[in-house]
Amino acid sequence: MKLIFIYGPPASGKLTIAEILSERTGIPLFHNHLSRDLVKDIYGDQLRDNYGLVDRIRFDVFDYCSKNQTDLIFTYVYEGENDNENVRQLIGVIERNEGEVVFVELTATKEDLISRVGNESRTKFRKLTDPAIMDKITQDMSIFSIPFVRSLKINTSHLSPDESASAIIDSL
Repeated sequence: MKLIFIYGPPASGKLTIAEILSERTGIPLFHNHLSRDLVKDIYGDQLRDNYGLVDRIRFDVFDYCSKNQTDLIFTYVYEGENDNENVRQLIGVIERNEGEVVFVELTATKEDLISRVGNESRTKFRKLTDPAIMDKITQDMSIFSIPFVRSLKINTSHLSPDESASAIIDSL
């Protein structure tokens, strides 16, 4: 099983690129909002207090798919040190079942992220759409980079979604 783990800040193009990648490769897409929004529908404003359920859903899916040799594409917003344990557990689940995690880090300029955050496509999955919040959370862009994994790095300010998906395919 191969898990293509696409991560980066909000509005870096994770879902757009993952959808193209899925279409071109036939690998199913399990994007982060599938589990997140399910829990948000149940717990509403208490999503953060119940994020353990989001993680449990994700780990169960990863465990099941890796045991059944089902490749997946996954998207994720890594938010620094607090996410280290989750990422390590995810790697453990996949590797325990003899799978492989391929990390792809998407980056973009702060200006591009702020300009993209208001795109209409982001409302479908209740994503961040406020430029002021994006400006605040992108003060330190280094928090979006997982320091302990090797990643293919793609700057989406320089590559289109199609070019980015091609770069990922070429690296597999």
